[in-house]
Amino acid sequence: MGEHKHLLEIYEPYEYEGPNPIHVLGTGVLRGPNGASYYLLGVNGGLQLNDDLVEQLLVLPRYNGDKIERAEQSCCTVNIVRVHAGVRLCPGAPFAYSDITHWGVGKITPLNGTAASNRL
Repeated sequence: MGEHKHLLEIYEPYEYEGPNPIHVLGTGVLRGPNGASYYLLGVNGGLQLNDDLVEQLLVLPRYNGDKIERAEQSCCTVNIVRVHAGVRLCPGAPFAYSDITHWGVGKITPLNGTAASNRL
């Protein structure tokens, strides 16, 4: 899978005051320690959160019944997980809960897929 461009709107945490929406690159799917599928996102230029520069995020569909393909290919409400500074995740490779922190909720929208072209 190549990189896919998306916009990620951040709804929560409510106190978040950084850029919104942010441009991200989807790079692949990872299986979490709980067996759930997560979509790996690279953050263009990084995202400054407190004292950490976050370069990667993971998202997974927020609502039961939504599959990971929905987050990859269309608009989808997602849970957002931040990858700790100094940790670099790769598609297909496992990761541990100690590599991540659950962070917020938002909506992902593809920029180079059918959902984006329908909005223009």
